[in-house]
Amino acid sequence: MLAMGMGLHATAQDKTATINIDNRVKYQHVTGFGGFSPSPTWQYWLNDSDMDKLFGKGENQLGLNIVRLYISSNKNAWNAGVANAKRAKKYGAFVFASPWTPPASWKSNNESANGGSLLESRYEDWAKQLNDYYEYMKKQGVTIDAVSIQNEPDWKAEYESCIWTGEQMAKFLKNYGHLINCKIIGPEAIHFTKGMHEPILNDDAACAELDIMGGHFYGWDGSSYPLAAQKGKEVWMTEYLINERQQNNNQNINWKDDGFLFARSVNDAMLANMSAWVHYSLKRYYGVYGDGQFGTTNNAITKRGYILSQYAKYVSGSTRVRHVLSDDSGKLTGSAYQSVTGDSIIVMLINPSDNNISTTIELPCYTQSGWHIVTTASKNAKKTEMAIEEETFKPVVPAEAWSVNTYVFVKTKAREDMPEMEEKQESIFADDFDFSGGGCIPTGWRAVFESGTRTAGNYSSGPRIMSFSPEGLMPYAFYFRIGTSGTGKVSYGEETKYRLKLEPGQYTLSYSIVGWKAKPSITCQVKVGTKNVGKLSTKPEYIMSENGSSARITKTTDKSIDFEVTASGNCILSWTVPTATSGLTEALVGNIRLVKNDEADGIVEIPLFPGGEMINAGQDQWYDLSGRKMTTTDKKGIYVKDGKKVLKK
Repeated sequence: MLAMGMGLHATAQDKTATINIDNRVKYQHVTGFGGFSPSPTWQYWLNDSDMDKLFGKGENQLGLNIVRLYISSNKNAWNAGVANAKRAKKYGAFVFASPWTPPASWKSNNESANGGSLLESRYEDWAKQLNDYYEYMKKQGVTIDAVSIQNEPDWKAEYESCIWTGEQMAKFLKNYGHLINCKIIGPEAIHFTKGMHEPILNDDAACAELDIMGGHFYGWDGSSYPLAAQKGKEVWMTEYLINERQQNNNQNINWKDDGFLFARSVNDAMLANMSAWVHYSLKRYYGVYGDGQFGTTNNAITKRGYILSQYAKYVSGSTRVRHVLSDDSGKLTGSAYQSVTGDSIIVMLINPSDNNISTTIELPCYTQSGWHIVTTASKNAKKTEMAIEEETFKPVVPAEAWSVNTYVFVKTKAREDMPEMEEKQESIFADDFDFSGGGCIPTGWRAVFESGTRTAGNYSSGPRIMSFSPEGLMPYAFYFRIGTSGTGKVSYGEETKYRLKLEPGQYTLSYSIVGWKAKPSITCQVKVGTKNVGKLSTKPEYIMSENGSSARITKTTDKSIDFEVTASGNCILSWTVPTATSGLTEALVGNIRLVKNDEADGIVEIPLFPGGEMINAGQDQWYDLSGRKMTTTDKKGIYVKDGKKVLKK
């Protein structure tokens, strides 16, 4: 058994790392992991024995729990996926199916299976055909869990395909989604195109028919999708393959290049709050089961398979929790989870470096036992029991060079010395930079620099949102800079449509700053109406190079300003940096949060809805539960009367 823990006398390690885990901060539920089943319609088909290896839960089996099938436009070919669906269901897997095209005669492009759009007059027929597939499979003895509306509706492929817009798909769901008697996945856009899913999520009737927001990873920009979470929809990655190296260079699969690109891709999806990873394909040299090409063995589990099994067996069903990773190498990545029963903490740790790394994991509980599962060039999801010498909440574990690790820590008792969490007050303003993605000016903000003023939606090589690893303290930050002339400033509240009205009371503004290459003085100022009510000038204690990695922020300077508002008015929050004497003055600001403090009842809420529009006293309006204006009052929503919210359920 592998001995780990406090007082451990181990061989010297090349590098060290720490991971701090807080299970009081919870993210997404993780449904599971799986792949596309290339039934006999493709040549890379799987028999029952193959499916046992992929979906069985025992030793030398992967424990996958999701399978994706192909829906042919020809009903006579529907039997192709029955056997694999039945075998997957034997192991309790979630089974869903995606169509590549409706019948060609229902499309706009002269009856071709490739490209074109579904005629609106055929929307109802298409909904009925998708339901027919569900009913057909049920008659064959397998009840599938979901169907997709369309594979990659935003990709003009030269193979079977069909083009949809987000608005068309929303209309289809709103009018005909109820005809489908199982869950619906959509839109399965090729790279999670927001223009595809946002029209659905922002249409109440269409959104009600969508069960899972699915998308593909090709060209994915690294975003998470808080709008989907607001609407109660899980986000699934439903297709991805990586094979360019083999196809373009005719090279065999390389463990260091391929294994860690794959492991990082799965982990990135988890850090972006996705609940499932469905690979393409189960059997292929770039899949979890080899086909004999590019160095893979036919009908043998690949390294990708063993890596995915470490997620499938130990992460499925769990809830991701907050972790902050700091390492000397700057190359580690991972994620942390709490088991469904709450009796264990699971940590994924990927080490794509030449260094053995001794990692101290600060847990939210005590432990004295568990398991270490590791895949390396010579090990395939090797499972070893951990015997920790002394009960501890800070076990020290090894992460050998070029390894993908899973640590399962069994809880012995709760910690009584967990650092107190900051009192959770509802923000009346938060930066919400995630909605904007990287590279642009976010909604409601304004940036001023040498080239002039930039507002929301403008992409810029100057001031802009930058995204960093979610494993750090500041996943998103506003990068701003100034040269040797002009003013360097970012602000909220100066745009006419995005006012931040504050009523009299006591407030606290908190934020974090980091220097870029130097530590310039950063001035935060708060103005309400014509009155300056708060100001603080501070130099950051750290610069990016002191964070250990250019992609991860683990050291910030955290500041706050307490101020009083005596007369209601629009609030302007601004941060400025001084003109550079040479080169550029650059800095980051993020984690911006404004709360109102009230001694009587703790919090006085001032509603700030998505899009930034403040509600003025005396302005009566209706909003849906996501904060979008409604023109009628006959739906569930939020009624705003005299600046206060009333919820109609």
